[in-house]
Amino acid sequence: MWVKPEEVLISGGFWDTEVANTYFLLQHRKGAGHGSRGFAGILVGTLDSVFDTKPPPYRILHQTPSAELYYIVAVSLKKEEIDENWVWLERNLMTILATFDNDEDVTDFVRCKIESLVANSTVTDPHSTPDPDSETFKAVSHKFKKLFNLPDGEKLVNYYSCSYWLNRLPRQGWLYLSVNYLCFYSFLLGKETRVIVRWRDVILLDCTNALIFPDSIRVSTRDHEHYFSMLLRKKETYELMEQLANMAMKQLINDEEFTEDKELLTKVSKKIPKKASFLKRDLDARAHSDMYRSKFRLPLSEKLDGSTTCFLWAPYKKSYISGTLYVSPNYICFDSKIANLVSIVCPLREVLSVERIDNIKGNSSVKRALFLCTTQSSSSNSFLFNDVGDRDFVIRKLSEMLGRTIPTKNCEMNVFFVFSALPDNIGRKPGTRSNSISEEKVEYSSPTSQSSPGSQENGVSSSSECLEAETIMLPLRTLCIGPEEDLEEGEHDKRKLALWERHWNEYGRGVTMYRTVETARLVLEGLPDDIRPEVWMIFSGAINEQAMNPSHYEQAVVAGLQRGGPANDEIERDLHRSLPEHPAFQSETGISALRRVLCAYAWRNPAIGYCQAMNIVASVLLVYCNEEEAFWLLAALSERLLPDYYNTKVVGALVDQGVLEDLILDHLPDLHAKLSRLGIISLISLSWFLTLFLSVMPFEAAVHVVDCFFYDGARVIFMVALAILNANKDVLEKCDDEGEAMMILSEYLSSITAAKLRYGKRKASVSEEAVTSEGAEASVNITDIIESGYKNYGFITNVAIERLRVKHRLRVVQLLEDTAMKNTLRTVGPDCLLNEEDLRELVAYVRAEQILGADDKEVRQRSMSGNQLGQEGYGLGYETFRQLFLAASPWGQGDRADSLVTSMFNMLDVDGSHMLSFRSVAWLYGVLCVGDFARKLRLFYYLHLAFPPSLDDVDSVKREEVEEEAAVEAEEYFDVIEEDFGKGKLDLSISDEEKVSANNSPKKGNAYKDELTGLATIHNRDYRKYEQRFLPPMNQEQFINMWRTVYSFFALETNQEIFTSLSRVGTLLLQIGEVGRRVKECASRSISESATPTDSSVNTDTSSESSKKVSALDSPMPSELAGACTQAPEKLLSTDETERKARELEVSHLMNVPGAEYSLQKSPDDESSDKETDSVSSASNIHSSSSVSHSELEWSISFEQFLANVANEERLVNFFERSFSLAEEVQKLRKRQAVSTNGNFSTATTPS
Repeated sequence: MWVKPEEVLISGGFWDTEVANTYFLLQHRKGAGHGSRGFAGILVGTLDSVFDTKPPPYRILHQTPSAELYYIVAVSLKKEEIDENWVWLERNLMTILATFDNDEDVTDFVRCKIESLVANSTVTDPHSTPDPDSETFKAVSHKFKKLFNLPDGEKLVNYYSCSYWLNRLPRQGWLYLSVNYLCFYSFLLGKETRVIVRWRDVILLDCTNALIFPDSIRVSTRDHEHYFSMLLRKKETYELMEQLANMAMKQLINDEEFTEDKELLTKVSKKIPKKASFLKRDLDARAHSDMYRSKFRLPLSEKLDGSTTCFLWAPYKKSYISGTLYVSPNYICFDSKIANLVSIVCPLREVLSVERIDNIKGNSSVKRALFLCTTQSSSSNSFLFNDVGDRDFVIRKLSEMLGRTIPTKNCEMNVFFVFSALPDNIGRKPGTRSNSISEEKVEYSSPTSQSSPGSQENGVSSSSECLEAETIMLPLRTLCIGPEEDLEEGEHDKRKLALWERHWNEYGRGVTMYRTVETARLVLEGLPDDIRPEVWMIFSGAINEQAMNPSHYEQAVVAGLQRGGPANDEIERDLHRSLPEHPAFQSETGISALRRVLCAYAWRNPAIGYCQAMNIVASVLLVYCNEEEAFWLLAALSERLLPDYYNTKVVGALVDQGVLEDLILDHLPDLHAKLSRLGIISLISLSWFLTLFLSVMPFEAAVHVVDCFFYDGARVIFMVALAILNANKDVLEKCDDEGEAMMILSEYLSSITAAKLRYGKRKASVSEEAVTSEGAEASVNITDIIESGYKNYGFITNVAIERLRVKHRLRVVQLLEDTAMKNTLRTVGPDCLLNEEDLRELVAYVRAEQILGADDKEVRQRSMSGNQLGQEGYGLGYETFRQLFLAASPWGQGDRADSLVTSMFNMLDVDGSHMLSFRSVAWLYGVLCVGDFARKLRLFYYLHLAFPPSLDDVDSVKREEVEEEAAVEAEEYFDVIEEDFGKGKLDLSISDEEKVSANNSPKKGNAYKDELTGLATIHNRDYRKYEQRFLPPMNQEQFINMWRTVYSFFALETNQEIFTSLSRVGTLLLQIGEVGRRVKECASRSISESATPTDSSVNTDTSSESSKKVSALDSPMPSELAGACTQAPEKLLSTDETERKARELEVSHLMNVPGAEYSLQKSPDDESSDKETDSVSSASNIHSSSSVSHSELEWSISFEQFLANVANEERLVNFFERSFSLAEEVQKLRKRQAVSTNGNFSTATTPS
């Protein structure tokens, strides 16, 4: 490509000149050209690798005879491109330059011409997406893909200089980090070292500082440990590696595909450090957005736009607090520099105006200030940010965002501001505010009142269910009649409520309140029941999702109840097991509400659907919240606060189980040793975490843990768990077995009490009753446990928890993958002929392609939803199956391989979903690789009989018609094969419904075509039935099609003897078919001559007539017919016809024979059995019998004849009996896909 001319003092050095003329030189870098791997090339390659110069290997220099300077005018990574530039120069410039008299004019002209070419090449379409990466990074990315032979779709994130420890010796080179791979390359004095590891294979990632590997990063897989040291930016490298590994694990869990955020290309940014690549910037933005959403409990769709430092005016203490202001498309948030001192979440939907404030008289401290006016009438809900960095840029951003979030309806509301709380009366009256973005006012409503109108208007319940329509509005605790409340308990709640009212008056109320240390103290003491739903909704962030989706719950209820399915069935089974001790769930009122919430969420998130333990959490939420609030709290819990907890594999709970074990090891090491010996850590953590302690202690006590959890996040459940274990440390260390330890913990949890405990007391065992009868000292207050957790383990942060989750997510996901593979091997192994090694390699390849390959993703997601494929866990789409079959199959060669792949796929796709189960693919490879000679030939014969490969060379334009015919022929074959062909064989007849559906199926091509794949759709039949069935004969056109496939297997064969064998077998089979046709023709003629169509014969019984036909066929042949049959087969065929058929077979692999429809008629017995005995029906029978006789007289061969003739040729037998190692071929395929085989290199591991 052309580049802006730059001066070069020396043209030689590390460059060799290939071509030169008067004004230009074409050069290549030493070591880059062919045949230039001498010492100089090795030395230059080593220097480029170590110092990361990495210039393009080809360039063109401009020179003049009288000048000493050179100018670079073109560079390229490819020889073809630089050659094109050289040819252009010689054709377009050389003749012009020859007309100049002065060399300086020549140089000026060349420079101006090249600069114009560069300018023209950089002109881009204004509507196109800008190129985010620099030319240097593109060159590195190209070299990366070339070195490791990776596909073009693989995206490099960043690269770092480091040393890789190989055999305890460091190799200096470059570490490349891409979306799916970790790669290392070193070139030192002619020796290459290559390492490639897939992120999904990583089981451990940590920093070490051992004596042998000092200050290094360790990357562990199942088979190897890799150490990388001497990193200049170790922290950045480790964090990026951790992020990429975590992304890979989430892909394994959720079957997600990584996509770039193209919005970053058009986003205006300020003071953003330059990143090595756009993808690095994208990943950094994702990490910051994840932190932002987690800190402020925001929806998953929210992306951080930017942040800046500022000071927040705190009206409750009349001082400024230093912190960071965060801005995103829908929210403005603030977090103090001192942790947990104060934070703010202000949705833009609550903002009325943004004001710029400068130079306040009498208050010099106010400068570059920003004032936010919200819809709340209290001064505590308006915010003043002082000394805002890049204030004007922030205001411009907020103006754009507010313009997109203008409220859609106006409400009458008098906004009253109390300016005395602001310093020096900062602010203006509502009518005089400057820079007002929106003057519209939105009426504030509490979370409990927001759902009321929508619930009544949408009417999710029928008119006959008035009670259900009412219960959607109120918490269940207000509808059930329970034990009367103590006067002391009532007074206690009133005091708490008064404290919260006073707190709201001072700090504001609603989502925009100041969240301070005082707020945390009030939550820790417990929430009054009347305000619990409001506080839960605010601090969990569920109120934001409810406001963004005002009618979503009503729609989800209707859709969820109507959908049905396995999730709804599981919900029905668990409804009456949910909090049965509470009166609300002892009637249909509570049961119906719980059903609606769970079914609505199963419809909203089909990836989760329903998981056990969700019913317990949802039932407690319904006790204190109305249905819509409970729905959004459940969504926040499952999707944001406890990610991956409630799926089929409870991955999140297993990950947190490992996190808890690490925390016990760090803070209670002696107890950890004891619990590890007893093996009870895994037993206690799952039941505790999945239900937030609601199932292991009285729910009215556990609900205090839920209060703190919604306010402070996941760290609360770990602090409470550690506090419980620490309280029982001495007793647990004296236990002798796990049963005793579990009993101690169960008794302790059952004894936990709250201020009021009316319904929640769990049923106590005899031992528990004995303990509680000893006195009140046996009970423990839940508030004391929570305070103990905060006091002793409050230093555990959510950031630290997330770090530990990343570590254990690697281990847990790999463990689940190993378990899934073992289950697959155990269940599929007995049904196929492959050995364990072959089957294991096949599973590894299919799983890898299922994760990384996006070609079949849409089909897989559509097919595995509610299908048995989802239970197996592994499925193959057409592209994956094609790639595997062509590269690792004994039949995956020749010019008909693609057609054979389509036929094989249609045969195995028994349900027409265009997704093959792993079981069927394993069965196929068992037959192809291990099956005996007769079984392979039977499969080959059956495939061309029921699913004939298309003739795609000549008739490629008729591909759709061929596939349509293949589908119709397969249907007809399956219909006929169910008839009485094989008397005495095992009868696997289909049901009448299947017959009706098969007979009524459409015959058009579109009915057998899938819009996504273009593959033929076949009716549901078991592909293995052919082994238990009599195979019908094959007509001549089908035989020619099959024999052409056999010829294609030997397309590259040079031994002519194999073609002699093919010609001999093919000719003989053609002659046998012709002999059979003539024998049947003679027999039919003899029968027809002896038959007389008299009235008496017409009126005979149909069954006796059929018997005569059968006996006639079984009777001895006439003498003239017998004599004809005893002649040599060659005499039965004319010389011309024999030569024509033989010649057609010999060149069939070079010809394209048009396919013929394969149609089998019903037998005469079946045709005649359906007729009546009158004369009209008898005549119809005669006509039907004559048509069948004509069909039977066609050319045909049987499978037994095909098998016997092929078995007589040793070379053909050797081909079909040849051993085939599937494991070796799959390993070669994976290596070809992942690692370049050129050059001498050493790999510590290969991708799997």
